[in-house]
Amino acid sequence: MAKFSQNTLNQVAGFDGQIIAQELVYDQKDFWNFSWASDVQYTGGWVTGTTPLNLTGATIDAQIIRRAIENFRDSRTGLDFTITDYPLVPEVCTITASDSVSDTFTCDTVDLLYIGKPIQFTGTVFGGIAINTTYYVLTIPTATTFTISATSGGPTFALTTASGSMKGNTIKPSPINLPITNIVAANGTFTMTIDDDTWGLIAGDPDLDINATDPACFTGRVKISFPASGTQPAYDEVVFLLFLVASDGVVNNG
Repeated sequence: MAKFSQNTLNQVAGFDGQIIAQELVYDQKDFWNFSWASDVQYTGGWVTGTTPLNLTGATIDAQIIRRAIENFRDSRTGLDFTITDYPLVPEVCTITASDSVSDTFTCDTVDLLYIGKPIQFTGTVFGGIAINTTYYVLTIPTATTFTISATSGGPTFALTTASGSMKGNTIKPSPINLPITNIVAANGTFTMTIDDDTWGLIAGDPDLDINATDPACFTGRVKISFPASGTQPAYDEVVFLLFLVASDGVVNNG
């Protein structure tokens, strides 16, 4: 795991909050075991004892969401970068024609497309597709043509012949829940599972290319919501999450 500078913590958390940050490779699974304490004892700078915080009645959940990352630089003092909403550029191509014989769209460029990419169409749509409906890139026969399917990996979508100008767009991501298991409330412990099978990453994603400058990025939080108890009002404890995912150089990511 890389060393993350205070700069990084400020960018992700917005203030000096607790944060878990990890670098992963594509299709890597991992987990974090949490131990929540109400009191920590130190001796000579080392943790020598803790008092478990009872989590009975608390609600624990973890969420992450895909982010765009720019200006990524690995320095001696840590990783420096800027995080923004994903995608940076929603529009991936302009489609000018559809063909009912080859079932291909003709577009200006396929540089931002890849096999399996979810895509939606906006503008004055044609070719028999529906506006703001998710389709999937199925094949990319040439530098200016591609086919789609209505389901991921499904059969070729049958197009009607037409022409015009409509936009193909990357779909905005939705929050993803990470599993919380092994809760032992009396000990203040639980496990958060990191399983990128649920993250919507596809092997052809340009951010996973072996030569990509910037990795795929996910930020989020673990939230423990404690109920009111006597005169103590309800409150939340939050740990920020930052995951950077890159190619492992084994999977052919494009």
